[in-house]
Amino acid sequence: MKILIMCFTLLICMAAVIIIWDVHHFVVKKYALTGKKLKKNYRFVMLSDLHGKSFGKNHEKLLHKIDELAPEGIFIAGDMITAKPGKNFDTVVDFIRKLADKYPVYYGSGNHEYRMEIYPEKYGDMSKKFEDAIRHPNLVRLKNQKFLLEKENILIYGLEIDREFYKKFHAPEMEERYLEQKLGKPDEEAYTIMIAHNPAYFPAYAKYKTDLVLSGHVHGGIARLPFLGGVISPALRLFPKYDGGLFKERNTTMILGRGLGTHTLPVRFLNPGELILVTLEAE
Repeated sequence: MKILIMCFTLLICMAAVIIIWDVHHFVVKKYALTGKKLKKNYRFVMLSDLHGKSFGKNHEKLLHKIDELAPEGIFIAGDMITAKPGKNFDTVVDFIRKLADKYPVYYGSGNHEYRMEIYPEKYGDMSKKFEDAIRHPNLVRLKNQKFLLEKENILIYGLEIDREFYKKFHAPEMEERYLEQKLGKPDEEAYTIMIAHNPAYFPAYAKYKTDLVLSGHVHGGIARLPFLGGVISPALRLFPKYDGGLFKERNTTMILGRGLGTHTLPVRFLNPGELILVTLEAE
């Protein structure tokens, strides 16, 4: 019995060490893709789900690593903040503005940015203050809008979906015309990148004929188990199909980031934060 108790205690201690390490650590994941519609190569960093987390004083570790990767642009796939009444976003704002001082930044919404905007009775003017604070000549805020990188022939969509698509346990299906209503008809001449925070609707994004989808939201499933992957999604679904990594459907690729921060429960297990570098190569 004493041996069993000692083994159990050791396992708990090991798990605690892994959780602490993963919460305060991030790794770099690299992807290389090709595209026939690209006019030239393009290299960018993708961030998601920071949730106000700071790596080093004033994000110095994260900023240093991004500089080392030398991207041409920064893509943000939402949830840089955690929507909480009275929350201070100064460090996040400072980080975003430092990025925009050096690189073009393309910022799509997550459910936390969206939630602050649609519930002013709960959050007051927090959304407006945040949006005003991050405004920068090099930052393009995309809320169901698009932006063209002419030299590369890349069209960037920033999709902001309605609140019902973030319901827990069971979310509705996305109707075929929904994305056209939000973004207009798909463009088949440019290489299209859709910043779409919620990966659960990847089949719908693929039907829209997007070349590349950038998502987050799932935090890698919070804890990851060998052979099984992420354990739980924000919709409280066990072992979600889309938990992190690269997925393909039709002619569409999705890169699903495991995020950088946490919220509510500060837990990551075998699942460190993830900074993503994507290289697009013109065929």
